[in-house]
Amino acid sequence: MNIRHVLITGGTGKVGQRLVEGFSHAGWQVTLTSRSQERAEDFARELQMSTGASIQGIGVELDRPGGPSRLVQLLRQKALLPDCLINNTRDRENLGLDEQGKPVADGWQKEFHLNVVVAYELVMELAAVPGGRLRSVINVASMYGVVAPNIRLYENPDKESPIHYGVCKAALIHLTKELSVRLASKGIRVNAISYGGIEGRTSKEFVGKYSELCPQGRMLSDTDIVGPALFLADESAAGVTGHNLVADGGWSVW
Repeated sequence: MNIRHVLITGGTGKVGQRLVEGFSHAGWQVTLTSRSQERAEDFARELQMSTGASIQGIGVELDRPGGPSRLVQLLRQKALLPDCLINNTRDRENLGLDEQGKPVADGWQKEFHLNVVVAYELVMELAAVPGGRLRSVINVASMYGVVAPNIRLYENPDKESPIHYGVCKAALIHLTKELSVRLASKGIRVNAISYGGIEGRTSKEFVGKYSELCPQGRMLSDTDIVGPALFLADESAAGVTGHNLVADGGWSVW
């Protein structure tokens, strides 16, 4: 049986960990990245011991000059070239706001670079590898790349909802469409997933407000994260490309 291999960037974050766990349980070989080599290896080792799955952890700072290229070189050296790439890396520090609620310093540039430029560079590096295996790319976007925030959700919208987060996710969604066209001749599908709010880092008051504004009456749970990604990664979705799969409990419907 041909074991499929997925590369998940940002694999030690909240969403990344769930994706790593989900794909490993589904029988995929997994390589995850993190800014910290120690954190990447520790999480990979812990999960491998509990599941018996094949998981590799790599420490790399993808937003540094040449980061995507260095990662691909490592993957080639270790014979870990993936069938599927999930662009999930992020840095919450890029979302810092000043006293007026505006992005701090070069937050705009850093957030756009990590979300869009790094994603683009990594896809193109992998697509250019002679004899490469890449067949599916999944970009992790957000419902705020589809619709603007509902200000009724926040006590102080300017300081609680960074404007550059949604703008950069919208750009990532359009990058998805561009790449789906440009890489179709190589047999590479490119899709995005726009997740809604995920429970776990918010107060009870916030969860209550969110639930009142969402058709399903709840935030997403950890178990809602993996299914959309497994679908888009699988060969059964061979006809799906250039699509933004919205998994937000209906938030963006009204």
